[in-house]
Amino acid sequence: MASFIVLAPELDGQRDDDKTVFVRDGFVLFAFILTVPWLLIQRLWFEAAVIFGSMVVISGVGTYTGHGDMAGFITVLLSLLVGFEGNNWRIAALERRGFRVLGVVDARNADDAETAWFLGENFVSSPELSVSAAPIPSLQISHKPVLGGMVGLVSHRGEN
Repeated sequence: MASFIVLAPELDGQRDDDKTVFVRDGFVLFAFILTVPWLLIQRLWFEAAVIFGSMVVISGVGTYTGHGDMAGFITVLLSLLVGFEGNNWRIAALERRGFRVLGVVDARNADDAETAWFLGENFVSSPELSVSAAPIPSLQISHKPVLGGMVGLVSHRGEN
């Protein structure tokens, strides 16, 4: 299960539930693979400009100094950073736009998170099971003290 951070804007002191956003907490594969386009799609303009500029500078310096392989490795590390921190940057951008963090929902996907958030306790239904089973007869179990046991992977029987 994943955790989703719930954000909603406030208009005149009232929460606008129609514009509630659920942001998954964790690694974003698309942000790692398509770093700059993902940032642009998420409307993270400043972050996209900084990452794109950094990638251009790193590639240029790597090509100029003859360390193209190292430049490629550093670019992959930069993409990995965006993959891990992209959603945190998205939450910060939403907070700058007037959204407020309302809570965290654990769910399998965004649709379940939305349903769980808006339905609250009514989301999980507990159906009444009407199973008629015969009572289990009590078993007589004799409890004998155990003299030996396992310590790690070696059997120890209490003998010295």
